[in-house]
Amino acid sequence: MTRALAAEGFAVYACARRADKLREVTRDSPSAFGYSCNVSDEAQVKEFVSQVQSRTSSVDGLVSCAGGFGPIGPLLRTDSRKWMQTLDINLFGTYLMVKHVVPLMRRERRPVIVNFAGGGAFNALANYSAYAVSKAAVVRLTETLAVELAEAGIRVNAVAPGFVATEIHEATLAAGPALAGEQQFQDTVRRLQTGAVSMSIPVACVRFLLSERAGELTGKTISASFDPWDTPEFEKNLGRINSSDLYTMRRINLVHLAPDGLRADLETAASRAKAR
Repeated sequence: MTRALAAEGFAVYACARRADKLREVTRDSPSAFGYSCNVSDEAQVKEFVSQVQSRTSSVDGLVSCAGGFGPIGPLLRTDSRKWMQTLDINLFGTYLMVKHVVPLMRRERRPVIVNFAGGGAFNALANYSAYAVSKAAVVRLTETLAVELAEAGIRVNAVAPGFVATEIHEATLAAGPALAGEQQFQDTVRRLQTGAVSMSIPVACVRFLLSERAGELTGKTISASFDPWDTPEFEKNLGRINSSDLYTMRRINLVHLAPDGLRADLETAASRAKAR
């Protein structure tokens, strides 16, 4: 993503904990700069933002994609400290980046924030509780920020990248089927061999969300590999999408169910309860 955005002419200020990886992704671009930073450490985040501010007066886009699975296995067998550490990185790190980067965003430049959600945000993900909980929280944080920052003219969306063959999955292979679960383990092995989402797809989705093509879209979680974000129909209906509950985290109520026996029984029960 750093290389793709830099190739388009963006000045990219990338941060991560591993200086060697940062050098690898920034060394071939004069407009990409790497800074060693643990996003869950507020002092380091402040220093990173200070370094960015020394090079530019404003920031147009923030992409928060630092994260990991954390402890894998049944919750009762997980290491409590590592479980909480996962929330520190995946959730608190996203919070810290937004908190300290937003002051550098200027309304007239139509700034954008893109946070990475992921597997487990919308469905239960057994044996990956810290990861699933943190990513669900990132979605709700994204939706909350979309409301809070609307007056500042800042759009905030999340992207679910899909199963991309990155080193994050090494944690599942190391945990093995006993901790990851037989199905999750075998699915990971299979998809690493064939069926993984190309890295180019989430990169293209982020580029779309950062661009003017996304219009006023805000408060949504877009699946890079599933939703039809790269179609004329999607762009044509941006206003309707934005005003709907589509691509959001919402409770399913009776009115959302098909008018079958279950809905009828529960609506009758609800009416009876109100009449008491």
